Amino acid sequence: MYFNQIELHNFGIYKGTHRIDLKDTFESRNVTLIGGMNGRGKTTILDAVFLSFYGKRALEYINDSKKYYDAFLREYINKSATDHTTYISVSFTMDDGTMFKVIRSWHHEGKKALEKLIVIKDNKEDSYLSDNWNFYVEEVLPFGISRFFFFDNEKISQIADDDSFEKIKDSIKAVMGVTIIDKLLEDIQKIVRDKRNSVQTAENIELLEEASNNEQVIRNIDIEIAKTNLEKARIIPQLEKAQAELEVTEQNFWKKGGNLGVKREEIEKEKSKLKNEETLLKQQIMDIAINSATPLIMCRDLIKQVYNRAKEDEIQRALRYSEPIINKILERLIKKIEEIFPDNEIHAQAKTLITDELAEYKSGVELKEKIVLEPVSLMLIERLLESGIFDIQSSVDSIKTKAEETDHAILQIDAHLNSNAEKSGAVELLHSIRDFERFATTLQGQVDKCLENIQTLENQKALLESQRQKIIKKLAQIEDVVDDDTRILSYAAKTEVVMNEFRIRLQKKKVHELEENITKCFRLLAQKETIITKVDIDPQSLDLTLRDYAGNQLLKSQLSAGEKQMFAISIIWGLALSSGYKLPVLIDTPMARLDSAHRHNFINRYLPNASSQVIVLSTDEEVYGRYLYQIQEHVNCYYTLLYNEQEKCSTIIPGYFEEGSK
Repeated sequence: MYFNQIELHNFGIYKGTHRIDLKDTFESRNVTLIGGMNGRGKTTILDAVFLSFYGKRALEYINDSKKYYDAFLREYINKSATDHTTYISVSFTMDDGTMFKVIRSWHHEGKKALEKLIVIKDNKEDSYLSDNWNFYVEEVLPFGISRFFFFDNEKISQIADDDSFEKIKDSIKAVMGVTIIDKLLEDIQKIVRDKRNSVQTAENIELLEEASNNEQVIRNIDIEIAKTNLEKARIIPQLEKAQAELEVTEQNFWKKGGNLGVKREEIEKEKSKLKNEETLLKQQIMDIAINSATPLIMCRDLIKQVYNRAKEDEIQRALRYSEPIINKILERLIKKIEEIFPDNEIHAQAKTLITDELAEYKSGVELKEKIVLEPVSLMLIERLLESGIFDIQSSVDSIKTKAEETDHAILQIDAHLNSNAEKSGAVELLHSIRDFERFATTLQGQVDKCLENIQTLENQKALLESQRQKIIKKLAQIEDVVDDDTRILSYAAKTEVVMNEFRIRLQKKKVHELEENITKCFRLLAQKETIITKVDIDPQSLDLTLRDYAGNQLLKSQLSAGEKQMFAISIIWGLALSSGYKLPVLIDTPMARLDSAHRHNFINRYLPNASSQVIVLSTDEEVYGRYLYQIQEHVNCYYTLLYNEQEKCSTIIPGYFEEGSK
């Protein structure tokens, strides 16, 4: 695709009709250079392209605030216009030669803006395309990838400042096609909700309620995951900054003799404190040693045997004391049997049975008592075995650990006091190191907690989604006769499973290609001595990791401002290459934050290679002088935005500032 013309009428700062005629690549001349001072309408041209293609959806890119579309359109109507109609149009030609012109016009009536969209195909108005443009434009130029081709370089700087890369993960998904899959899954779930309402059997009412609750919980989990990701993204830059400052402080600390800079008086006080703690610990050990229960710990097994034997003897005594009572009960029982059953044979059998049972009972009773303990003694032994020994052992272990730590600390202090290294400034550096370590540990703990929470939420979501699929299948199986709705529910459940698996596999496959494209673009744009040699992208989380020559991870804080900016441009360029679309590139404020060396690379390496058609919206402080000379062999036409102070409007004229037409 390439643009033929951009036309503005009473749009923003442009009063009347203004046209920018564009050309496809002429040999190596692929750049159209449009110059204008700040506030003269450069960004307005970029906004016009977005608005003409995407209408209301363009607000997501153009405007960061939450504003009504009608109010947005009214604001873009030129205040000095003599008529009440505003329109923007973009003409473009597809690779197969098909020509399109998209005209979006509006005028306001009261507080409303009445909008109309006309699409002209091959010089004929196409009403079908006009009515369905929002769907068709996704085939020509999907909204998810448009920002890789039409962008404000100042906004690209946000990627350079985003240490956690959270802001570009949606873009990576768009390039991989994952966004489309997510949208498909959303549509499938919507279909399931709609069709589920038509299944009205009494048996599935409970399942419907369960499915509704399930979906609400999943939505709540998605909200919590998004909040946690934002919290993690907020913490990571602070953590990386703290780690970098800790590293610098440690280097300075060791240069000054390490921890030898601590003042002797303070160290002596610390040693005295530790000695007092050591004395206190020894006293605690003595207190435990004189405890009447402590010696019993050494023979705990013997005490346990005594306790068990005493309990057994107690049982034997109980059995022996109950024997006379049992004998009397059995005698009465035999007499009653003789009275009830006159048969002598039954008497004999019953008497034999009772006598045998009594003999077996007496055999279990040992006549000799071995250990007799008072109940109070038995209770004290039981308490000692259950908790007393454990409490004493725990106290001993705790005191032993503290004593070892104290002894180790005293040895370190003694070694410190015996050293003669330079002490100047070391105390302050040591305090700073400890502060940074505590701060970094706290931040790392917060990041780990975020990751743990995200994983927990993801696991919960996966379980709920699995339950939802089972519910959908059950709903589909309830009806004896499979009608259209139940068949759709069944297919929707199967499709959801397949698309989730397809998304995982697609993401893994596309990640490698994107890594190579971003790395290749950065090597082309950055200086030869750049420390980045590779970019890794996690196929699951889409986290970006920078690697140096040794394959070690690089922090973004280690890059210069110019390298950060070029890396951000490399990401956009790599995403554009990976998208598979051949589209014009429209850049506003191209040289934002770039130093002279990186400006040279941007002019000579990016602009000639970014696309077959590159439209640059530049100030006179960006593409000028030697940079203009370097790029002019690639420029096929020039325009300047001329501002009229009297009318407060801009006009688009041929030529480029004082340089004139080339």
